[in-house]
Amino acid sequence: MIARLLSILLLTLLSIEQAHAELVVTTRNIFDSRYLNYYTDLVTLALEKTRPEYGDYRMKEISTIETKRTLAMVVQNTHPNLIIELAYDEQLTADHNLMFIDIPVDGGTIGYRACYVNPAIKEELKKVNTFEGLRKYTFGQGVGWADTAILRHNGLKVIEIANFESIFKMTIAGRLDFFCRGASQIKDEVEQFKLLNNIAIDDTFILSYSLPRFFYLNSKNTLAKKRIAAGMKIAFADGSLKRLWLKYNKEGIDFIKMKGRRVYKLENPFIKNLNPDYSHYFFDPLAI
Repeated sequence: MIARLLSILLLTLLSIEQAHAELVVTTRNIFDSRYLNYYTDLVTLALEKTRPEYGDYRMKEISTIETKRTLAMVVQNTHPNLIIELAYDEQLTADHNLMFIDIPVDGGTIGYRACYVNPAIKEELKKVNTFEGLRKYTFGQGVGWADTAILRHNGLKVIEIANFESIFKMTIAGRLDFFCRGASQIKDEVEQFKLLNNIAIDDTFILSYSLPRFFYLNSKNTLAKKRIAAGMKIAFADGSLKRLWLKYNKEGIDFIKMKGRRVYKLENPFIKNLNPDYSHYFFDPLAI
């Protein structure tokens, strides 16, 4: 009996020691990537919120922006508690030994899509007032993007392009009619590609679909997942998560003037098995 009690006490002390040991968390970052900076700041916020319970932490950054390469690192567990932000995909947990924190990292903003438009059709779009009216146009998207499959599922014509900058150039040249992006992304992209002449932004409609993005980790990193999830919930409850979200998103949302546009709600068939509770953490960019 005494031996059993000592064993339980030892395990409890060991658990407490592990919980308060310095936790190293790795994120991908690059100095001029606004969105990766946001994700790093969000992880940092969550870790700060849980410092009293879990103790110190240390952030480590890897200088890569390439998603496929970073995902391979997460699968292989090559860096301590490496986190990657990805659109929900059930195959990531089924096939790649990953787990995710079920709180959307961008408040759902990425699911509101405004579009760059072929300058030649910008005026005629003022007469298109139904979603069915968009079906005759072509939409450019990146190869393998979740948006590609969602737009096709909803009956739109999609052309996949491997090179990101080429999608802009093809839209400007009229080889594509639309290139739709997250509502808060366009302002920074217009600045990034300002040397491309005649970039036009449609101001008549928004495509809206649920596209939750989550933090994914290797399934072995259970302590990091538990701590970051707890911290994100605290930050959501006390309003600091929304303040961080506004810091990175409000200016971009204001830039495209979302209010007054027609909003076409599309179905995302790839989240049918996802617990819908994640939507509790969404923010409405049309309401700010």
